[in-house]
Amino acid sequence: MDKTNKSILIILVAGIGDLILASKSIRAIRNGYPDADIHLLTNSEAAPIAQNYRYVDYVWSFPIREMRRSKICLLDVWKLLLKLRRTGFTMVVNLFEVASLRGAIKMGILFFLLNARVRMGHSNKGFGLALTNKVPSETFRKRHRVDAMMDIALLANGVPDEKDVEVFWNKECEKKWEYVFLRKAGVVQEIIIGINPGGDRPNKRWSSNNFAAIADRLIDEFGAKIIIFGGPGEENIGNDIQQKMRNNAVNLSGKLDLNDLVYIINGLDVLITNDSGPMHIGAATGTPLVAIFGPGDPTLVRPYTSQKLYKLIYKGLDCQPCNDEKCTQHICLNIITPGEVYEKCVELLNADKSR
Repeated sequence: MDKTNKSILIILVAGIGDLILASKSIRAIRNGYPDADIHLLTNSEAAPIAQNYRYVDYVWSFPIREMRRSKICLLDVWKLLLKLRRTGFTMVVNLFEVASLRGAIKMGILFFLLNARVRMGHSNKGFGLALTNKVPSETFRKRHRVDAMMDIALLANGVPDEKDVEVFWNKECEKKWEYVFLRKAGVVQEIIIGINPGGDRPNKRWSSNNFAAIADRLIDEFGAKIIIFGGPGEENIGNDIQQKMRNNAVNLSGKLDLNDLVYIINGLDVLITNDSGPMHIGAATGTPLVAIFGPGDPTLVRPYTSQKLYKLIYKGLDCQPCNDEKCTQHICLNIITPGEVYEKCVELLNADKSR
């Protein structure tokens, strides 16, 4: 394929963490087409950090969550699709897994509307019929999403490099939150530890009691400053943890935009997190982290960073991994104790001292 005068649309309409996992593939496509006009269509929630990727020229925001709340957004979606069609892309690449027939139909309709000459993606659930170039249906099977998406980028003549996934923040947020990293008077080096108790599904969330217990212990034994995170709608989780703690914490749940979150996670000594978007932010910023996995499959979405920088807690029960979003048993998470998480934190803190 001619690599000059190209207008390329990369589609990654998925979560915040998925955008970060796709960053390596997006960068590879830029490496392969240094002079192309590269556009990215992504979830409206992830768009604020997508704007910070230097290898993307334009970011289009797709209102997935908004559509679930109100059908009024359908008109806005139609206007967006018409604008995309008029842009006249020569190549369209869908990086994400097509895992259901419903998803294949929706993506097939989108590709039909875009009318690009070259159409690339994952040949699964019939979506291959809409593609001119495709990776096999088994590409995403039991493989980390970063590696699977890279197969699609390579199909598109992307050129990989040695860097892993990455994420950036808008520098304007630094002044606003610099007080978070102020050290106590007389303390040589105060340890700052973040806890992320949220997640896109309730059965991915370790209990508030456990997070409160580990936070108190880290304060008691290390004099740590604890920062509680939480996205929109998760304020009640952060407030519940704070109320259950004996010590004080900095509760930022519901107070941060996405750029703020990335900046603050980047400055932590350790992040304790459920399987979630902030977990991938921590991995991309090189922040040491303890990742607590319940129903999710770490084979597919473990932190994509150096093994020295994360500790994974996953019990591997017969029922794991699990895609049952209605499961209320939470056995896989309930058997993980604050003591286990504390030990992993200590290992990371000690490793940091030895570096």
